[in-house]
Amino acid sequence: MKGLTIRVLPSKVQARTFELLGADPKVMDLSEAIEAVKAGRIDAQENPFSNTVTYGVHMYHRFHSATNHFYLSRPIFFHRQTFDAWPRPLQDTFREAVHEAVGFQRDLHVKEEEDAMTAIRAASGEILELTPEEHAAFAAAVTPIYAEAKREYSREVLGLLGV
Repeated sequence: MKGLTIRVLPSKVQARTFELLGADPKVMDLSEAIEAVKAGRIDAQENPFSNTVTYGVHMYHRFHSATNHFYLSRPIFFHRQTFDAWPRPLQDTFREAVHEAVGFQRDLHVKEEEDAMTAIRAASGEILELTPEEHAAFAAAVTPIYAEAKREYSREVLGLLGV
């Protein structure tokens, strides 16, 4: 990605990932990024295909890459003492509902991405899907980020993430 400017979310991890790939990451709001894409001030933008299509960016970018480089989740938080104070049947029902909702959302995301890929191709866009060898090279290029995280965050914090 040497020489390419890419819009990223306000995330040190995203910015560093694209630096390791040779790009010049720029943190900017999506509305600003869309205008920058239209004007040719940035070369790329980091987003799921569904967001790319929802905001019409696919009309200004011909090439798209399916690299699966980030996973963004939307956690569900509870105040433990309040949850623990609920009757056990309510806790169980809620756990089951959350489990079902997570599965539903993941299936919905897959469908949204498939639909978006169809829309991108319908707009004459091309989607590059990495071969296993290309994916391995992609992953190897960003491997330094793990050592950097180990220097920045405590073992305790990383342990919470299973690292």
